[in-house]
Amino acid sequence: MWNVLLVMLGGSLGAVCRYGVSRVAAAWLGSGFPWGTLVVNLGGCLLIGLVFGMTDRGTTHPSERLFFVTGFLGALTTFSTFALETTQVAPGSWALAGANFLANNLAGLALVIGGMWLGTRL
Repeated sequence: MWNVLLVMLGGSLGAVCRYGVSRVAAAWLGSGFPWGTLVVNLGGCLLIGLVFGMTDRGTTHPSERLFFVTGFLGALTTFSTFALETTQVAPGSWALAGANFLANNLAGLALVIGGMWLGTRL
């Protein structure tokens, strides 16, 4: 139960942080480009690598990894998880890493377009 609470707390903070970053980025940089999303995705990638590296070295507790990686960064950005998982498969198989990259990006875009099309017809 404690692990679930850690993920919930981290997730709620990550979601609020994402909202705040998006608002600040739009105010400072304008809304013509999704700057907030770019900032949270790239920042999340740096942070997930940092936390993952620290927990692999044993400098942080597994509970901290649940809070930060699964909870906070999971709510802040799912892109960081995607990037981490792609790098984890890469050493064993660059082809598999490339397939993961292409499948997530191309299928994701196609499904958004399909969902938008379907949404206009319901």
